[in-house]
Amino acid sequence: MYLDYFPYESLRPYQDKMLDAVYDMVNKGDQGVLMIDAPTGTGKTSCICAALAAAPGKIIVAVRTVSQIDIYIDEINRIWSKTRHKPEIAYMVGKQKICPLEAEFRGESVYAGCSRLREWTKNYVSSRIGKSNASIYDPAADSLPEEEPGYRTFCPYYLRSREGFELNGKVHFRRSGLALEVVESLKKKVTPPSSLPDSCQGICPYEIMSLYAQNSDIVIMNYSHLFSPDFQDIIFSWLEMDSEKVTLIIDEAHNLGDAVRAMNSRLLTMRMIDLAEREVEKFEGTLAQARLEESRDSASWRREGIRVIRLLLPRLKRFLNSKQERMQEGEALLDADIFRSFLYDGLEDIDAALSNFSDVAVAVADLNLAEGDRENLQGEIQPSLALVLLFLQDAEKAEKDLSFQRKVVVSSTGGRKTARLEVNNIDPAITIRRVTDNINATVMLSGTFSPLEAYELYCLGEEERAQKLSLPNPFPKENRLLLVSSKATTQLESREDADIREEIAGHIKSIIECVPGNVAVFFTSYPMMNNYREVCLASSRKVGKKLCIEPRSSDEVPGLLEEFFTLGRKGGGVLTGVCGGKLAEGIDYKGEALNGVAVVGLPLAAYDEIQKEINSYYTRKYGRTKGMLIAYTLPAINRGLQAAGRVIRAESEHGVLLFCDRRFADTGLGSVNLFLPLWVREELIVVDAKQGRSHIEQKVKEWKIKRAPEMPLENRPVHSVSRPKAAKSPRSGKRDLRDLARSLGLGAPSGQRTSGSAGSIKRDKK
Repeated sequence: MYLDYFPYESLRPYQDKMLDAVYDMVNKGDQGVLMIDAPTGTGKTSCICAALAAAPGKIIVAVRTVSQIDIYIDEINRIWSKTRHKPEIAYMVGKQKICPLEAEFRGESVYAGCSRLREWTKNYVSSRIGKSNASIYDPAADSLPEEEPGYRTFCPYYLRSREGFELNGKVHFRRSGLALEVVESLKKKVTPPSSLPDSCQGICPYEIMSLYAQNSDIVIMNYSHLFSPDFQDIIFSWLEMDSEKVTLIIDEAHNLGDAVRAMNSRLLTMRMIDLAEREVEKFEGTLAQARLEESRDSASWRREGIRVIRLLLPRLKRFLNSKQERMQEGEALLDADIFRSFLYDGLEDIDAALSNFSDVAVAVADLNLAEGDRENLQGEIQPSLALVLLFLQDAEKAEKDLSFQRKVVVSSTGGRKTARLEVNNIDPAITIRRVTDNINATVMLSGTFSPLEAYELYCLGEEERAQKLSLPNPFPKENRLLLVSSKATTQLESREDADIREEIAGHIKSIIECVPGNVAVFFTSYPMMNNYREVCLASSRKVGKKLCIEPRSSDEVPGLLEEFFTLGRKGGGVLTGVCGGKLAEGIDYKGEALNGVAVVGLPLAAYDEIQKEINSYYTRKYGRTKGMLIAYTLPAINRGLQAAGRVIRAESEHGVLLFCDRRFADTGLGSVNLFLPLWVREELIVVDAKQGRSHIEQKVKEWKIKRAPEMPLENRPVHSVSRPKAAKSPRSGKRDLRDLARSLGLGAPSGQRTSGSAGSIKRDKK
């Protein structure tokens, strides 16, 4: 994808700045952090070339979604095809994405089904060794019995990944020779996740993936592998990585803080409690069968632990049932005093009670009595009893640590209400710093990372912790039109004002009727999208475009997008969605896929008690101005910029961006406008609906004149950015970086370097 951009001379200075900044940071190490804010289309993914040239060890690329893996796979493919370098790349993908038997697990998760079949497979291997004279079981030399899908007694894919051998009367397991051969074959090519199962020769793709990741140069993994409480402490040892030699690249880093908050949440559901009760019953049954000779102390802690658990689990169920029956759908703060007084009534020492609870939970795990759907990094199912305990411990931690927030959530599916309790850590900085402060270097990349100083506080919790590089939009200004409404707003007090509604409708009509081809209108909420549905429908019909509405189900999104992209080649369509929703982030609308975007309203979070508590926490930590920016304003700005950033994804594209809310135009102290990227602020034209329509019509007319006749790609003029005036020799030690950059069409020509006009790097003062 990025090769399409590189022939344009105007992009090379920006590539140089990014590559050099990344190389310097990774080469220096010292737990440094580099934050790069660069608009979409500037080739941020190519920063991996500089990291490869400078990194002392393994590179981890952290991504938010599986679809982002393919972007880096493409980048490595280019390196393989255009240079002498052959970096090995592996990735970590959830079992539900690659398990060959996923469709056979009826009524249970793929993790629970996999865990069950793995244990049965080990039993199968043990029995085969016991029936033969050989002390080693090699699956490649065995004729495996055919089994009916859905009724298996072992997993043939996992079986082929392991050899069993007997030592001192006990069966042990190691990687099979066939599995090692498959890994060696993967080193000869770059294999995307979609092709991995077919490349595994009948061996479990997850086992191959984890084995290959241990020895590859680059490992792509989800945020959760590094930043979730369940994985964070063991990922480095599991992949046999020396943390001091690890370089981390975080893609779409504007999402990191919110993602870390989400994954550092403890949930308590009715199903978890039911499964925990079953684990306790199995534990008691095991003790009875074993008839262990216990000391008075060991018998005491078991009895006391079980007594506490038998007291707390029914109370938790009654509390959840009460919320399920009485609460409306939605979420609310948990009244901690009422919850704790009800739950721990009759227990004199809460800490001692939870300690006894913990003893039993550990014993349940040691005896492999787990029931549930969640697994740890090694693929072992986590006991539900332990998950209940972790929730209670975090709920108690919230008594002293204000970064922990407790709430009740009631949802409805198929007309049936369910309730759950949550404890959320609303400050991601500590969790993120556990990684960044213990590895060689971290590079954080985003196209909507403005203002960098605010994201630095949110993600790292400290000013001047990171070096910062902010690049302007390198694409020609004449190819885009940025408008902001002078009157329209979705503020609550003005939302029903007839004049305001008419102004919003006028802006929507202008985008749909005056911008040729595909356009999108993103609203702050689904109710607001529905309120303007008729306006969108009428305007779409007027100009012969089809209206495509964001579905509630994610399963319907691929089909809708396929239809919308097709409409872009047949006269155009109108896409309506929600800022922060399924269609407003993470989707690449390239070429004629999208020519105009309207962001209707400032997508602030609901100002409820939960949000007020978050605002209060950050205000206490950073002061009112910075605290409110991080807690409340920054997420709204990001959602708006992400939606607007769906258009103009390459230098040759044209597009209209409309911020349909006057709050984007206000320039007072603490206003939203002050925190927009500099290039956006400089280009925004403040208009009412009538003026906006006129500007769009005029700009579209200019683009039509410019496009006819269409110039050959190689003859198009260079825009915007002049070449550097001064020439400098390449720094010593950067030969590999320059080879990679030049072979990919990146950076300045040999012997030239970019001067400081494209952005600034703030050096770490520490």
